[in-house]
Amino acid sequence: MVGFGIIIPIMPFFLTSLGGNASILGLFMATYSLMHLLFAPFWGRLSDRIGRRPVILIGLSGYGITFILFGFTDQLGMMFVIRILSGAISSATLPTALAYVADITEEDERSQGIGLMTAAMGLGMVVGPALGGWLGQQEFSLPFFVAGGLALIIWPFTLLYLPETLTSAKRMPENITPHTTAMELNNPLFLLFVLMLTLNFSTTMFEATFVYFAAHRAAFGPREIGFLFTILGVIGVLIQGGLIGRLAKHFGDMNLMKGGLLISAAGLILILFASDMVSLLLTTAIYHIGTSLIGPSSASLITLYSNQNQGASLGIMQSFGSLGRIAGPVAGGILYEFNIFIPYLMGAVIMIIIFFTIRTNVQIMALPKVGKGTE
Repeated sequence: MVGFGIIIPIMPFFLTSLGGNASILGLFMATYSLMHLLFAPFWGRLSDRIGRRPVILIGLSGYGITFILFGFTDQLGMMFVIRILSGAISSATLPTALAYVADITEEDERSQGIGLMTAAMGLGMVVGPALGGWLGQQEFSLPFFVAGGLALIIWPFTLLYLPETLTSAKRMPENITPHTTAMELNNPLFLLFVLMLTLNFSTTMFEATFVYFAAHRAAFGPREIGFLFTILGVIGVLIQGGLIGRLAKHFGDMNLMKGGLLISAAGLILILFASDMVSLLLTTAIYHIGTSLIGPSSASLITLYSNQNQGASLGIMQSFGSLGRIAGPVAGGILYEFNIFIPYLMGAVIMIIIFFTIRTNVQIMALPKVGKGTE
Protein backbone atom coordinates (compact mmCIF):
# COMPACT_ATOMS: atom_id res chain seq x y z
CA MET A 1 0.00 0.00 0.00
CA VAL A 2 3.00 2.30 0.29
CA GLY A 3 3.52 1.66 -3.42
CA PHE A 4 -0.15 2.23 -4.17
CA GLY A 5 -0.20 5.47 -2.21
CA ILE A 6 2.94 6.80 -3.87
CA ILE A 7 1.19 7.34 -7.20
CA ILE A 8 -1.98 9.02 -5.87
CA PRO A 9 -0.66 12.60 -5.67
CA ILE A 10 0.99 12.54 -9.10
CA MET A 11 -1.36 10.47 -11.25
CA PRO A 12 -3.70 13.34 -12.27
CA PHE A 13 -0.73 15.60 -13.07
CA PHE A 14 1.04 12.79 -14.96
CA LEU A 15 -2.02 12.11 -17.11
CA THR A 16 -2.46 15.83 -17.71
CA SER A 17 1.16 16.04 -18.93
CA LEU A 18 0.28 13.33 -21.48
CA GLY A 19 -2.78 15.23 -22.69
CA GLY A 20 -5.44 13.94 -20.28
CA ASN A 21 -8.10 15.74 -18.21
CA ALA A 22 -10.63 14.91 -15.47
CA SER A 23 -12.67 12.70 -17.81
CA ILE A 24 -9.55 10.82 -18.94
CA LEU A 25 -8.56 10.28 -15.30
CA GLY A 26 -12.03 8.86 -14.63
CA LEU A 27 -11.70 6.45 -17.56
CA PHE A 28 -8.20 5.49 -16.42
CA MET A 29 -9.46 4.59 -12.95
CA ALA A 30 -12.46 2.79 -14.43
CA THR A 31 -10.20 0.61 -16.59
CA TYR A 32 -8.44 -0.76 -13.51
CA SER A 33 -11.76 -1.40 -11.82
CA LEU A 34 -13.11 -3.18 -14.91
CA MET A 35 -10.28 -5.69 -14.66
CA HIS A 36 -11.09 -6.22 -10.98
CA LEU A 37 -14.72 -6.79 -11.95
CA LEU A 38 -13.74 -9.50 -14.43
CA PHE A 39 -10.90 -11.21 -12.57
CA ALA A 40 -11.37 -10.82 -8.77
CA PRO A 41 -14.01 -13.61 -8.52
CA PHE A 42 -11.71 -15.95 -10.48
CA TRP A 43 -8.76 -15.29 -8.18
CA GLY A 44 -10.97 -15.63 -5.09
CA ARG A 45 -12.29 -19.02 -6.22
CA LEU A 46 -8.79 -20.13 -7.17
CA SER A 47 -7.52 -19.27 -3.68
CA ASP A 48 -10.32 -21.44 -2.20
CA ARG A 49 -8.95 -24.37 -4.22
CA ILE A 50 -5.15 -24.07 -4.37
CA GLY A 51 -4.48 -21.93 -1.29
CA ARG A 52 -3.98 -18.28 -0.39
CA ARG A 53 -0.21 -17.91 -0.66
CA PRO A 54 0.29 -18.80 -4.36
CA VAL A 55 -2.49 -16.42 -5.42
CA ILE A 56 -1.04 -13.59 -3.32
CA LEU A 57 2.34 -14.20 -4.97
CA ILE A 58 0.75 -13.95 -8.42
CA GLY A 59 -0.88 -10.65 -7.50
CA LEU A 60 2.34 -9.16 -6.15
CA SER A 61 4.21 -10.16 -9.31
CA GLY A 62 1.66 -8.50 -11.58
CA TYR A 63 1.58 -5.37 -9.46
CA GLY A 64 5.36 -4.94 -9.38
CA ILE A 65 6.04 -5.60 -13.05
CA THR A 66 3.23 -3.46 -14.44
CA PHE A 67 4.03 -0.44 -12.26
CA ILE A 68 7.61 -0.51 -13.46
CA LEU A 69 6.26 -0.56 -17.02
CA PHE A 70 4.22 2.56 -16.18
CA GLY A 71 7.46 4.38 -15.42
CA PHE A 72 8.85 3.67 -18.90
CA THR A 73 5.85 4.87 -20.94
CA ASP A 74 5.20 8.39 -22.16
CA GLN A 75 2.10 7.66 -24.26
CA LEU A 76 -1.45 7.96 -22.98
CA GLY A 77 -2.68 4.95 -24.97
CA MET A 78 0.08 2.70 -23.60
CA MET A 79 -0.83 3.81 -20.07
CA PHE A 80 -4.28 2.32 -20.62
CA VAL A 81 -2.84 -0.93 -22.01
CA ILE A 82 -0.61 -1.38 -18.96
CA ARG A 83 -3.49 -0.43 -16.68
CA ILE A 84 -5.54 -3.30 -18.12
CA LEU A 85 -2.73 -5.80 -17.50
CA SER A 86 -2.09 -4.40 -14.02
CA GLY A 87 -5.72 -4.68 -12.96
CA ALA A 88 -6.12 -8.21 -14.32
CA ILE A 89 -3.20 -9.68 -12.38
CA SER A 90 -2.97 -7.51 -9.25
CA SER A 91 -6.68 -8.09 -8.55
CA ALA A 92 -5.56 -11.43 -7.11
CA THR A 93 -4.14 -9.77 -4.01
CA LEU A 94 -6.85 -8.03 -1.98
CA PRO A 95 -9.71 -10.59 -1.92
CA THR A 96 -7.19 -13.33 -1.18
CA ALA A 97 -5.61 -11.31 1.63
CA LEU A 98 -9.05 -10.71 3.16
CA ALA A 99 -9.80 -14.44 2.91
CA TYR A 100 -6.44 -15.11 4.58
CA VAL A 101 -7.49 -12.96 7.54
CA ALA A 102 -10.86 -14.73 7.68
CA ASP A 103 -8.99 -18.08 7.85
CA ILE A 104 -7.10 -17.08 10.98
CA THR A 105 -9.80 -15.23 12.95
CA GLU A 106 -12.88 -16.36 14.85
CA GLU A 107 -16.25 -14.88 13.88
CA ASP A 108 -16.46 -12.54 16.88
CA GLU A 109 -12.97 -11.23 16.11
CA ARG A 110 -13.39 -10.97 12.34
CA SER A 111 -13.95 -7.19 12.25
CA GLN A 112 -10.89 -6.63 14.42
CA GLY A 113 -8.76 -8.85 12.18
CA ILE A 114 -9.93 -7.15 9.00
CA GLY A 115 -9.59 -3.79 10.74
CA LEU A 116 -5.95 -4.52 11.61
CA MET A 117 -5.22 -5.46 8.00
CA THR A 118 -6.89 -2.34 6.66
CA ALA A 119 -5.02 -0.32 9.30
CA ALA A 120 -1.77 -1.74 7.94
CA MET A 121 -2.96 -0.71 4.49
CA GLY A 122 -3.78 2.71 5.90
CA LEU A 123 -0.30 2.97 7.39
CA GLY A 124 1.04 2.42 3.89
CA MET A 125 -1.23 5.23 2.76
CA VAL A 126 0.35 7.48 5.40
CA VAL A 127 3.84 7.00 4.03
CA GLY A 128 2.97 6.52 0.35
CA PRO A 129 1.29 9.82 -0.60
CA ALA A 130 3.86 11.87 1.33
CA LEU A 131 6.69 10.04 -0.43
CA GLY A 132 4.88 10.24 -3.77
CA GLY A 133 4.34 13.98 -3.47
CA TRP A 134 8.08 14.46 -2.90
CA LEU A 135 9.16 12.03 -5.64
CA GLY A 136 6.71 13.59 -8.09
CA GLN A 137 8.45 16.93 -7.65
CA GLN A 138 11.61 15.33 -9.05
CA GLU A 139 10.19 13.32 -11.96
CA PHE A 140 6.68 11.97 -12.72
CA SER A 141 7.96 8.49 -13.64
CA LEU A 142 10.01 8.03 -10.45
CA PRO A 143 7.06 7.12 -8.13
CA PHE A 144 6.06 4.29 -10.48
CA PHE A 145 9.54 2.73 -10.33
CA VAL A 146 9.56 2.95 -6.54
CA ALA A 147 6.02 1.48 -6.26
CA GLY A 148 6.85 -1.47 -8.54
CA GLY A 149 10.16 -2.07 -6.80
CA LEU A 150 8.53 -2.26 -3.38
CA ALA A 151 6.10 -4.95 -4.56
CA LEU A 152 8.92 -7.03 -6.04
CA ILE A 153 11.00 -6.66 -2.86
CA ILE A 154 8.07 -8.05 -0.82
CA TRP A 155 7.75 -11.13 -3.09
CA PRO A 156 10.60 -13.33 -1.69
CA PHE A 157 9.58 -12.57 1.89
CA THR A 158 6.03 -13.68 1.09
CA LEU A 159 7.37 -16.87 -0.47
CA LEU A 160 9.61 -17.72 2.46
CA TYR A 161 7.74 -16.47 5.53
CA LEU A 162 4.00 -16.30 4.83
CA PRO A 163 2.44 -19.63 5.89
CA GLU A 164 -0.46 -21.19 4.03
CA THR A 165 -3.71 -20.97 6.01
CA LEU A 166 -6.08 -23.01 3.83
CA THR A 167 -5.90 -26.60 5.02
CA SER A 168 -6.97 -29.55 2.85
CA ALA A 169 -10.18 -29.89 4.87
CA LYS A 170 -11.12 -26.27 4.18
CA ARG A 171 -10.39 -26.29 0.46
CA MET A 172 -13.40 -25.95 -1.80
CA PRO A 173 -14.13 -29.05 -3.92
CA GLU A 174 -13.86 -28.62 -7.70
CA ASN A 175 -17.56 -29.36 -8.29
CA ILE A 176 -18.86 -26.51 -6.08
CA THR A 177 -19.84 -23.19 -7.64
CA PRO A 178 -20.66 -20.99 -4.62
CA HIS A 179 -21.43 -17.86 -6.59
CA THR A 180 -24.70 -19.26 -7.88
CA THR A 181 -26.44 -19.18 -4.50
CA ALA A 182 -24.82 -15.90 -3.49
CA MET A 183 -26.23 -14.28 -6.61
CA GLU A 184 -29.86 -15.11 -5.80
CA LEU A 185 -31.90 -11.95 -5.34
CA ASN A 186 -33.27 -12.99 -1.94
CA ASN A 187 -29.83 -13.86 -0.54
CA PRO A 188 -28.53 -11.31 2.02
CA LEU A 189 -25.06 -11.70 0.49
CA PHE A 190 -26.35 -10.50 -2.86
CA LEU A 191 -28.01 -7.51 -1.22
CA LEU A 192 -24.71 -6.64 0.46
CA PHE A 193 -22.92 -6.99 -2.88
CA VAL A 194 -25.34 -4.50 -4.45
CA LEU A 195 -24.78 -2.12 -1.55
CA MET A 196 -21.02 -2.39 -2.12
CA LEU A 197 -21.59 -1.51 -5.78
CA THR A 198 -23.51 1.68 -4.99
CA LEU A 199 -21.14 2.61 -2.17
CA ASN A 200 -18.07 2.32 -4.40
CA PHE A 201 -19.83 4.32 -7.10
CA SER A 202 -20.24 7.14 -4.60
CA THR A 203 -16.73 7.03 -3.13
CA THR A 204 -14.92 6.86 -6.48
CA MET A 205 -16.78 9.91 -7.75
CA PHE A 206 -15.05 11.67 -4.85
CA GLU A 207 -11.65 10.10 -5.50
CA ALA A 208 -11.68 10.83 -9.23
CA THR A 209 -12.38 14.54 -8.82
CA PHE A 210 -10.99 15.60 -5.44
CA VAL A 211 -7.48 16.43 -6.66
CA TYR A 212 -8.96 18.78 -9.25
CA PHE A 213 -11.42 20.17 -6.70
CA ALA A 214 -8.63 20.87 -4.19
CA ALA A 215 -6.46 22.47 -6.89
CA HIS A 216 -9.35 24.70 -7.94
CA ARG A 217 -10.57 25.69 -4.47
CA ALA A 218 -7.25 25.98 -2.61
CA ALA A 219 -4.48 25.83 -5.27
CA PHE A 220 -3.30 22.40 -4.11
CA GLY A 221 -0.35 20.79 -5.90
CA PRO A 222 1.25 17.30 -5.54
CA ARG A 223 2.93 18.24 -2.23
CA GLU A 224 -0.28 19.51 -0.60
CA ILE A 225 -2.29 16.54 -1.88
CA GLY A 226 0.37 14.20 -0.50
CA PHE A 227 0.22 15.89 2.90
CA LEU A 228 -3.57 15.72 3.02
CA PHE A 229 -3.71 12.03 2.12
CA THR A 230 -1.03 11.35 4.73
CA ILE A 231 -3.23 12.88 7.44
CA LEU A 232 -6.21 10.86 6.19
CA GLY A 233 -4.07 7.74 6.37
CA VAL A 234 -3.23 8.44 10.01
CA ILE A 235 -6.94 8.77 10.79
CA GLY A 236 -7.64 5.46 9.07
CA VAL A 237 -4.89 3.68 11.02
CA LEU A 238 -6.17 5.02 14.34
CA ILE A 239 -9.76 3.93 13.65
CA GLN A 240 -9.15 0.58 11.96
CA GLY A 241 -6.12 -0.45 13.97
CA GLY A 242 -7.13 0.72 17.41
CA LEU A 243 -10.88 1.24 17.57
CA ILE A 244 -12.76 -0.96 15.10
CA GLY A 245 -12.51 -4.17 17.15
CA ARG A 246 -13.92 -2.61 20.30
CA LEU A 247 -16.55 -0.66 18.38
CA ALA A 248 -17.70 -3.81 16.55
CA LYS A 249 -18.04 -5.77 19.79
CA HIS A 250 -20.04 -2.97 21.40
CA PHE A 251 -22.21 -1.72 18.52
CA GLY A 252 -22.09 -4.59 16.00
CA ASP A 253 -20.90 -4.59 12.39
CA MET A 254 -24.27 -3.56 11.01
CA ASN A 255 -24.55 -0.46 13.21
CA LEU A 256 -20.98 0.54 12.39
CA MET A 257 -21.78 0.31 8.70
CA LYS A 258 -24.90 2.47 9.09
CA GLY A 259 -23.07 5.04 11.20
CA GLY A 260 -20.22 5.19 8.70
CA LEU A 261 -22.67 5.91 5.89
CA LEU A 262 -24.17 8.92 7.70
CA ILE A 263 -20.77 10.31 8.71
CA SER A 264 -19.45 9.98 5.16
CA ALA A 265 -22.52 11.71 3.73
CA ALA A 266 -22.05 14.59 6.16
CA GLY A 267 -18.39 14.90 5.18
CA LEU A 268 -19.22 15.09 1.47
CA ILE A 269 -21.74 17.87 2.05
CA LEU A 270 -19.33 19.84 4.24
CA ILE A 271 -16.55 19.56 1.63
CA LEU A 272 -18.62 21.82 -0.62
CA PHE A 273 -18.05 24.72 1.80
CA ALA A 274 -14.27 24.19 2.16
CA SER A 275 -11.98 26.73 0.50
CA ASP A 276 -8.56 26.42 2.18
CA MET A 277 -6.20 23.74 3.49
CA VAL A 278 -7.61 23.65 7.03
CA SER A 279 -11.25 23.39 6.00
CA LEU A 280 -10.45 20.81 3.30
CA LEU A 281 -8.53 18.76 5.84
CA LEU A 282 -11.32 18.86 8.43
CA THR A 283 -14.13 18.02 6.00
CA THR A 284 -12.28 15.23 4.21
CA ALA A 285 -11.31 13.86 7.64
CA ILE A 286 -15.01 13.56 8.54
CA TYR A 287 -15.64 11.78 5.25
CA HIS A 288 -12.70 9.44 5.82
CA ILE A 289 -13.82 8.56 9.35
CA GLY A 290 -17.07 7.29 7.87
CA THR A 291 -15.43 5.22 5.13
CA SER A 292 -12.97 3.78 7.69
CA LEU A 293 -15.94 2.37 9.62
CA ILE A 294 -17.72 1.02 6.53
CA GLY A 295 -14.88 -1.02 5.02
CA PRO A 296 -14.02 -3.56 7.77
CA SER A 297 -17.62 -3.94 8.97
CA SER A 298 -19.00 -4.71 5.48
CA ALA A 299 -16.22 -7.21 4.70
CA SER A 300 -16.77 -8.89 8.07
CA LEU A 301 -20.50 -9.25 7.41
CA ILE A 302 -19.81 -10.93 4.07
CA THR A 303 -17.37 -13.45 5.56
CA LEU A 304 -19.92 -14.35 8.25
CA TYR A 305 -22.23 -15.68 5.54
CA SER A 306 -19.45 -17.60 3.76
CA ASN A 307 -18.25 -21.05 4.73
CA GLN A 308 -15.80 -22.88 2.45
CA ASN A 309 -16.06 -20.14 -0.15
CA GLN A 310 -14.80 -17.07 1.70
CA GLY A 311 -12.30 -16.33 -1.05
CA ALA A 312 -15.01 -16.61 -3.71
CA SER A 313 -17.46 -14.43 -1.77
CA LEU A 314 -14.84 -11.76 -1.14
CA GLY A 315 -13.85 -11.95 -4.79
CA ILE A 316 -17.48 -11.35 -5.81
CA MET A 317 -17.61 -8.47 -3.32
CA GLN A 318 -14.54 -6.98 -5.01
CA SER A 319 -16.18 -7.54 -8.38
CA PHE A 320 -19.35 -5.68 -7.42
CA GLY A 321 -17.24 -2.95 -5.86
CA SER A 322 -15.26 -2.75 -9.09
CA LEU A 323 -18.46 -2.26 -11.06
CA GLY A 324 -19.17 0.78 -8.90
CA ARG A 325 -15.57 1.94 -9.34
CA ILE A 326 -15.97 1.67 -13.11
CA ALA A 327 -19.05 3.87 -13.31
CA GLY A 328 -18.11 6.21 -10.45
CA PRO A 329 -14.95 7.83 -11.90
CA VAL A 330 -16.50 8.19 -15.35
CA ALA A 331 -19.67 9.77 -13.95
CA GLY A 332 -17.65 11.88 -11.52
CA GLY A 333 -15.38 13.23 -14.24
CA ILE A 334 -18.28 14.12 -16.52
CA LEU A 335 -20.35 15.68 -13.72
CA TYR A 336 -17.34 17.62 -12.46
CA GLU A 337 -16.83 19.14 -15.89
CA PHE A 338 -20.48 20.23 -15.77
CA ASN A 339 -20.40 21.54 -12.16
CA ILE A 340 -17.70 20.88 -9.55
CA PHE A 341 -20.23 20.43 -6.72
CA ILE A 342 -22.45 17.75 -8.30
CA PRO A 343 -20.24 14.65 -7.65
CA TYR A 344 -20.19 15.39 -3.91
CA LEU A 345 -23.88 16.13 -3.62
CA MET A 346 -24.76 12.98 -5.54
CA GLY A 347 -22.35 10.93 -3.41
CA ALA A 348 -23.97 12.15 -0.21
CA VAL A 349 -27.47 11.39 -1.51
CA ILE A 350 -26.41 7.86 -2.53
CA MET A 351 -24.98 7.12 0.92
CA ILE A 352 -28.16 8.33 2.61
CA ILE A 353 -30.22 6.09 0.31
CA ILE A 354 -27.97 3.13 1.19
CA PHE A 355 -28.46 3.88 4.89
CA PHE A 356 -32.25 3.76 4.64
CA THR A 357 -32.08 0.66 2.41
CA ILE A 358 -30.12 -1.18 5.09
CA ARG A 359 -32.31 0.10 7.90
CA THR A 360 -35.58 -1.00 6.29
CA ASN A 361 -34.50 -4.28 4.65
CA VAL A 362 -35.45 -7.27 6.78
CA GLN A 363 -33.12 -9.72 5.03
CA ILE A 364 -30.01 -7.62 5.56
CA MET A 365 -30.91 -6.86 9.16
CA ALA A 366 -31.22 -10.62 9.74
CA LEU A 367 -27.46 -11.09 9.28
CA PRO A 368 -25.60 -13.08 11.97
CA LYS A 369 -25.62 -11.34 15.32
CA VAL A 370 -22.06 -10.48 16.30
CA GLY A 371 -21.51 -7.79 18.91
CA LYS A 372 -23.82 -6.23 21.44
CA GLY A 373 -25.12 -3.65 19.02
CA THR A 374 -26.83 -6.25 16.80
CA GLU A 375 -28.68 -8.03 19.56
